[in-house]
Amino acid sequence: MKEFSIPMKKNYQRPVIEIYNLPTLIDTGAVIPIFSIVPAIFEKYFDTKLILKDGFISGFGGDERGFVYSIKNFEIGQLNFKDFEVFVPREPRLKFPFLLSATLFYGMEYTFDTVNGNFIVKMSDEQNLEREFKIKELNGKLYPQIDGILIQDIDSFLIDFMIY
Repeated sequence: MKEFSIPMKKNYQRPVIEIYNLPTLIDTGAVIPIFSIVPAIFEKYFDTKLILKDGFISGFGGDERGFVYSIKNFEIGQLNFKDFEVFVPREPRLKFPFLLSATLFYGMEYTFDTVNGNFIVKMSDEQNLEREFKIKELNGKLYPQIDGILIQDIDSFLIDFMIY
């Protein structure tokens, strides 16, 4: 089994790590990663490509319109996302510049060690450390696709097929 850990930032009540020298929230309830950065700054520091000019997400934080960008080679610990698509709100207002969704760690075991202050990721020896994360728009909603596997929530499935 492969394993790596990333130190969690102290003085936060939620799991916060540091990625690219910026505080990064790991949101286990999120399905789409969000980069709450002004697009011009985002484009300056990352090798990006605009994928979608008008995307829409909805969650506990409310409704948000924004862009979907693809980043070439984005690293989270030992994971390298060769094609990493993220949602960038039109009006960035999150407390953290980066919000990483639980779907990024699909098929892996992850733990928040709050005693020792570590975010620990475990995966089988067969799993590749190089991954691909894309965002697909279906019927006006954005869905995550990790290594070719499209992940839809059961509520969307039930609504789409009108099963209550």
